[in-house]
Amino acid sequence: MELIILLMVLFVGMSLFMMFGFIIIKFFPIILIIIIYNLIKNRNKPRGTRTYYYRTGNQQDFEDFFKNYTGQNGYYSNSGNSRSRNTFGGNPFEDKTKYYSVLGLQSGASKEEIKRAFREKAKMHHPDKFSNDTQEIKNYHEEKFKEINEAYNKLMG
Repeated sequence: MELIILLMVLFVGMSLFMMFGFIIIKFFPIILIIIIYNLIKNRNKPRGTRTYYYRTGNQQDFEDFFKNYTGQNGYYSNSGNSRSRNTFGGNPFEDKTKYYSVLGLQSGASKEEIKRAFREKAKMHHPDKFSNDTQEIKNYHEEKFKEINEAYNKLMG
């Protein structure tokens, strides 16, 4: 009984092999033309889903990208009165210890400590609190308030 089943499986397997082998040999020129056509058509398209920067640009492109990322050319820097236009998620090489000192904290403070210190400093230097004082005092507290906001945004960012 087992021998009959083994022979039937062998016969079916050989039949399928012969049939598909015949089809491959019969239509080999058509298959070859399709493969060559696809290779020519997709010659300029990237083959994988991953793209690497060094494959698509030259040294100058990389240096420009790095300058933009680190904010060295001014466009992506956080200086000035405008909001930050850095679309790369901040400068990973930036020293954040100055922001801790602006808020009066030690380096490595928790998010809750940062938030608490920010609120205290913001209350002390809020520009609306000094609206009736001289212009010099207003400007000082306005600048301090900007520094406090920048420190909070950098540390919580």
